[in-house]
Order: sequence, then structure tokens, then C-alpha cells
Amino acid sequence: MDLRVDSKSHIPVHVQLEEQIKHLILTGGFAAGSRLPSIRALAGYLRVNRNTVARVISALEREGYVESRRGSGVYVTEPPVAAEDLKRQEVLEKVMDLAAARDVPVEELAYALLARAGVRAPEKVTVLFVECNGPELEQYKTELQEQLPVAVEAVMLEDLEERLEGSVWGEEPVSQPPWRLAVTTFYHVHEVERLMQPHGIETFALLTEATLDGLKRLSELPEGTSVGVVGNSRTCTENLLRSLEGAGLDHLNLFQIQEDEEGRARIERAKVVVCGSVVAPKLKTLGLPGETEVIVQDRTLSKGGVEMLGRLLRQLPPTVG
Repeated sequence: MDLRVDSKSHIPVHVQLEEQIKHLILTGGFAAGSRLPSIRALAGYLRVNRNTVARVISALEREGYVESRRGSGVYVTEPPVAAEDLKRQEVLEKVMDLAAARDVPVEELAYALLARAGVRAPEKVTVLFVECNGPELEQYKTELQEQLPVAVEAVMLEDLEERLEGSVWGEEPVSQPPWRLAVTTFYHVHEVERLMQPHGIETFALLTEATLDGLKRLSELPEGTSVGVVGNSRTCTENLLRSLEGAGLDHLNLFQIQEDEEGRARIERAKVVVCGSVVAPKLKTLGLPGETEVIVQDRTLSKGGVEMLGRLLRQLPPTVG
């Protein structure tokens, strides 16, 4: 039984036990429909007071994780799927993975988190994100907001100059944009820097990389396979091609296909076509042969780059007022 408690911990025993059982239920360690050990058995195994275990079981039953059946015992129910539970579980898994990678004992991490329990969480930093492609712009905005304490305003590159020329930021006309930092991909860093420098706002560039599922399939293709790359725009096609070239797929014959007459001719050369999920439904209009394999390959922000951005955000001076 993968349960244990530390009586010397600053975290109360009932909290330790309740959170461990929840984790096991949410991750399938205790399957729905299975019977939990009796209160007496759990108390004896963990060497804790029976009343403590009974308190935990009552709390789990109130929250819908288990149910008591008279004369039969306590059974695991289908775990609650509340968004907050899933979000917390995902965060915990990421923190545990990071702690393991850095050789930080889980107990020490728990103590450190408990010590900060009364500390006010840092406020989200308002940043600008600029990209040339609408779907990728929204995707990258979501990725940043899921991984960092930021509030992101997403602006298309073609609209940035007009956005900066506006004199109204929020409800009151002011001269200074509200962003602490401008973020973009390396493909557009010089354009964004040129526009942001007059406002005294630093620009941070992020790398993008191809996702692993598509790369795995591409790596399995035979030597010399002709692979056409199609993006949602010329710039996106070039960016996707660079991402694939940077992934070391030297055994493939990679080439661009644009959505024009030349592209319709070139697509017939491709044994395999790589495109983003937004482009995939449009391939028929390019005359894609029925036997051509399509690999949907969206790009994602580099994990290392996002971590560097997080460190930079923590170093920003606090806002005044």
C-alpha cells in the first residue's frame, strides 16, 4: 500500500493522509469501485490514531471520493472531475517532476511550501505577445498563461504599430503602454524590438520547436523521402520548415509548399506532407493526392525558453503604486 505519514512533519497527519489518498484515486492507484482497507487496518498500518483515519474517510466521503456501504466497508467512487482538482493535480505532478530532477526531497519541498502558505502570491505580470499568425498567437498566449504568472495581451505583428500609436490604454488616456515586457519568437524579434524601444519596453525572444509525436513519425521515414511543408502563411511555412530542419531530419528531402499555383504543382512531388492543424483541412484545395501521408505538426514554445522568461519576470522590479 503506497501510503505513509510523517508524524514529525509540520503538516498535520490528517492532511498528509487525505491528500495521498486523493492523489491515488485521481491517478488510478485506488481504482473506482475498489474497497479501501478498513479504518482499523489503515490505522494499524500507518501507526496513527483510528479517529484520525475516520476523520480523513469522512472528509473524503463529503468531497465525493469514497462512499461508505453499511456492513461492507468504504469504496472508491468515480473521482470528482472538478477543474480545480485537475489543475491542482497537474501542478503537483510538474512540481514533483522538477523536484526529482533537481534532487530536492519531497519532504523539504513540502516544508518550504507550508512555510509560504501565508505569503501573498506574486501578482501576474502584464506582458505583450506578438506573432504573425493568428492561431499560433492564441496558442502561444495560452501556453504562457498556463506556465507563468502572466496576463498576456496578444497582438498580431501587422497590428503592433497601430496598437502602439493608440493613446488610450484601458479607460484613461496615457502615454505609456501597460506591458512590463514584450515577448515574441526569434523570427520577429528585430521587428518587435524596433517598435518597443521608443517606449522603453524590453523585448524577450522565445524559440519554438516541433512537437514530439510528429517528429517521431518523421524520423521513421525512409532515407530521401520527399516531405512537403505547408504553413498557414509564407512566414509560417518558413518557420515550420526551420523547426523541422533544426530537429536534425537530415535524411529527408524537405521543401516548402505555398498555397498558390506553384504549390499545387509541388504538392504532387511529396510522398508526405507536414502541416499545422489549421492548414490540414485546406489540403484538398491544393490537389493533395489521396495516397499522400499527412503529418499534423504544430509548433510549441521551447520549455527552456519559457523557464528563462520566468526567471526574468522574477527579477523585474516591483510596480510602483
